[in-house]
Amino acid sequence: MDELPWMLAASALGTGAVFGYVIQRGGFCLTRALSNAVLMRDGNILRAYLLALLVAMVGVQVIEALGLVDIPLRPLRWMSNIVGGLLFGVGMILSGGCSGSTWYRVGEGAVGAWVVLVGFAIGATTAGVGLLAPLRTVLQKPAVTIGDGAAPTLANIAGVSPWIVIAVLAVGIGIWLMRARREPEHGKWPWPATGAAVGVMIAVGWWASTFGDRPVGITFAANTGHLLTYPMVGYPNRVTWSMLMALGVPLGAFVAAWTTAQFALKFPAASSLPKIFFGGLLMGAAALVAEGCNINQGLTNSATLALGSLLTFASMCAGACATLWVLFVRKA
Repeated sequence: MDELPWMLAASALGTGAVFGYVIQRGGFCLTRALSNAVLMRDGNILRAYLLALLVAMVGVQVIEALGLVDIPLRPLRWMSNIVGGLLFGVGMILSGGCSGSTWYRVGEGAVGAWVVLVGFAIGATTAGVGLLAPLRTVLQKPAVTIGDGAAPTLANIAGVSPWIVIAVLAVGIGIWLMRARREPEHGKWPWPATGAAVGVMIAVGWWASTFGDRPVGITFAANTGHLLTYPMVGYPNRVTWSMLMALGVPLGAFVAAWTTAQFALKFPAASSLPKIFFGGLLMGAAALVAEGCNINQGLTNSATLALGSLLTFASMCAGACATLWVLFVRKA
């Protein structure tokens, strides 16, 4: 193990643990959000997701204005954003969970989550440095820039302040949020608390990751693959902030589950193993093509208003909804 600066390790594990605690207590999962909305017309978890995005957008602007971190903008690589996003959405439904919820389900005692994570790590490695790397490179070549090569955002495309864009989004999304029905008791945090807490943690993740090599925020894409390749072949050649952050998530989730009597070893049906493994495999490869998972592109980088990230997030939702229709709605 490399000798790690204590602030890197503490900030990464601490951020991951708190994030894991929050998303476990809130039952925060994009797969559940879309499944509930499409199949049961229950949009509460989806409301938590959109509220988290709005809060994160505000948080990003605040920490940048305070000079705490210089946040990089993700490029608009439209082909890889769309293709990777769609395939990631398919993988989410097949595996039964998104990237973040798979990590926190490990802390809850879900054995099947380990199967998904192994598939995810193999898929991410294959697309990152393995057989699919040339295809990933081809898909990521077409890019759209503005001006002097800057990445397009909702703000710079419109030529207005990011605060104006956020205000418009807050009004539009806020109207839908306020139409929410009263939630039945379900043993989890209510969606407003969950959304607000997740959004705050996304912004905190940007600041905390500055104790690593560079600000990356909360992510479960390449780092999940690195946790497989690092002990096997020494790639990358050091332990990174995002690797330790990911390991902190199940620790925080375990605390949340244990203290609320929600921890229990849960074994998947043997017949489901090929499907959830393939779903994880597809998610991992697609995350590398799309340059991020549903947390990284869907929240961490979408909070910067980057068009590439927002396009990826929309594609993930479209891929998941299409898969739900094929597997469940069409057969009803």
